[in-house]
This record gives sequence, structure tokens and C-alpha cells, in this order.
Amino acid sequence: MNFNQTYQCISCDELIDCRIGLSNRLKQPLRFACPSCSAPIDLNLEFGKGIHVEGAKLVTTQGPFDNKRPFVDLHLDFPVYMGPYIMGMTPFMRAATQIGQEDLVLHNDRLNALNAGTDSVSFFKNCLKFYRKNKVKPFVSCAENKFGVPTKSELPQDLNATLYVLIAREMSPFAFPGQNEEIVNQLNGIIFDIVKANKAALDAFSDELETSGFLKAMQHDCLEIYPRILDAEMPLRPVLFLDFDCDFSHMRIPVRVSTADFDSYKDLYKDITEIISRQLVLVAGVNNLVKRGNHNSFLPGTGQTRRGRDDTPNSLNDFADVVFGKKLDYIDDTWFELEDAATDNQLRNSIAHYKTEYDDVLQVVTYYPRKEGMEEERPQQMMFIEFLRRILLAYREMHRMHHLIKALFYYRYLMR
Repeated sequence: MNFNQTYQCISCDELIDCRIGLSNRLKQPLRFACPSCSAPIDLNLEFGKGIHVEGAKLVTTQGPFDNKRPFVDLHLDFPVYMGPYIMGMTPFMRAATQIGQEDLVLHNDRLNALNAGTDSVSFFKNCLKFYRKNKVKPFVSCAENKFGVPTKSELPQDLNATLYVLIAREMSPFAFPGQNEEIVNQLNGIIFDIVKANKAALDAFSDELETSGFLKAMQHDCLEIYPRILDAEMPLRPVLFLDFDCDFSHMRIPVRVSTADFDSYKDLYKDITEIISRQLVLVAGVNNLVKRGNHNSFLPGTGQTRRGRDDTPNSLNDFADVVFGKKLDYIDDTWFELEDAATDNQLRNSIAHYKTEYDDVLQVVTYYPRKEGMEEERPQQMMFIEFLRRILLAYREMHRMHHLIKALFYYRYLMR
């Protein structure tokens, strides 16, 4: 269902035509910036309660729009378009035209799962918090009473099993179809091959992860990201659609999101990539076991400099201190391929150390990836929806490597 409204910005009196498409979500906060003065205009829809508007006032409109005023097509679940008004070409119809009926059904299935899980988000966050703080009884109780997931015992392996059942259920809408099954099958094969070839070496790796507390710390770091992804659920909805949009993957399309707030999410990308950087320690350890039978053994010469110095790490502990941008250089012919867009080191450094700017009207992120003194002459840009896409891809890479954490716990608790 769609309906047309014309709003007048209270900051500059600009008239803006809006076509609003309804999602199945009970509450639908929509936002766009006035194209004239950039003031935010918020439309908060709630079934049975109508629309609450902030930053503008409703103006009566007769008949279809005539393209004499700025136009915005709003929808919570699909990319937003701003440009000429075309009767009937709603965000939903654009989506159906771009990706086809079969993929649209998959997209809607994920949206329906998000809608169904809205009421359970707070309980899921509590479960993760109870687990991180080792509050065993509240964790077990919450999992069973709120999610119907019983725990066999309070042994670590059974608590872990419950944890990962909850994560698989609650976070499934953010997964790319088939990706989780693929990484689980790959990891099972790798771990079993190492056990057959050199179980003692795998035990030594497992022991170091246990005594250092690294594996548990990495697990807890991942658990802190899941609630933040759920908090970003609404702006990520149209980003999930891009899984099926081949045009967006190959060209920069000025599509937008209807809940745009760059400052609220810019640190999320940085924090996820920092976790990925630490997770690569586990990837490197497994790679060293596969290639050389010792988790501390890196391929000699991979760190050879032009001046003849070999900076190859002497141990996994040394590798942990290597900067993110160079870590992959020391993992030779790795079994784990990272998504490039998920690990944009220039974007990460700009957010963490340098400077970013955001244009609310155009939804363009400008960042400065290089140290340029006072000049700042070489900025780079991307659409906000492209930035959110990178958050989603980075999250998926973090989650894929979390399966390795899970596999190493499984090995320590059960296979040994």
C-alpha cells in the first residue's frame, strides 16, 4: 500500500512531495533531509496510530504529483529514490523489476523474520549479556522460557550449544543464503584433517588459546556486535535487498535509505573490522597448522623488505601485533578468503583516526584516507547505503570467523 503526501519544511517553507510505501513492520520511522535547507524531517508511522511528523507540516494535495516540487519515494524495506515522480513506479515495483519475483520472495522472507523477532530482541540481548557475564542460571532460564531452547546441563559445551542455537535463529535474517552452511562444512573438514595429520599440534594450539584467554575474549567481542547489528536493523533493511541487486554491485547508484544517520553507525564498521583483525590470528594459526604443522610457524620470507630485513612474525603472538592492513600478507595461500569491501582499511582508518563528513541531503559520505597535513586534497566518497552495505559485509565476515571460534570450542570441549 502507498499513499501520497505533500509536506512543508518548517525551517525554510520548502514544499516536498512524498510517496510513502508501507512495510509490514508495526513501527516505521522514516527520515529524509529537506532538499532546500537540509533540515531533518521525520515521519513516524505506527499501525492504528497514524503518522507523527517532526520538522514539517502536512499540506493538502489534490490529484497526482506534477513534478513541480522536489519528490521523494519513501519505504523502510527498499532503497529510496529521489527524482522525477513516476506514477506507479513505487520502491516495491522498482525492486520487483530489478531483482525478479524469486529473489523478492527471499528478501520478503528475511523482512518477515525481522518483523517477527522485534519483540524478542531485548530478551536476546539479555541472553548474550548473561552468557558474557557467566550468569548461568539466568542465561539458561532466558533461553528456555523466552526462546524455547533447553540446555542439557550447565557444562561449558552445553551452554555453548544453547548460545549458538540462539545466535543462529535470531541473526538468520542478516545472513547471505547458504553462507553459514558453507563455512561450517569447510571448517569441519579442515579441523578433522588436522586431527588426522597432527592432533598433538592442534592440542598445543588449543592449549595456548585457553591459557591466554584469547578464544573466550574473541567470543565475547563477537557477542557484543550482535545487539548492535539488531539496533541497526531498520537502515539495514534496504541494504539486505542489495544482495540480489546486480546493478548496485557493479556501479554507483544514488539510492538512499529512509532512516539515514551516518554518525550513529560510523563506529560500528570500525569496531567490526577491529574484531576481524584479531580473528585473523585464529585464521593464521589454523593456516600454519595446515601448511607447517605448527600454529606458530609462518612461511619464512613472507615479510621480506626491500632492504633485506625479514619481518615475518616469529610466533602467533607476534602476528597478533601486526597492523590489520598487513596481516593477510603473512597468511600464505590462505584457506579463508575475506570479502574486500568488508575490510576497507582506508575507510576504517578515516573513521578511526582522520576525518569523515556526511551530506544529509545527498546521503554522501566523504572521507579522507591519507595523512595530508592541512591540505586534505584527496577525499573519497561513497553513498550512505554503500557504507551500510560494507557494515553488513563486515558483519558477515566477522560472523563467518565466529564459526571458527565455535569449532575450536567444540574441539576443546568434546573432540579432545
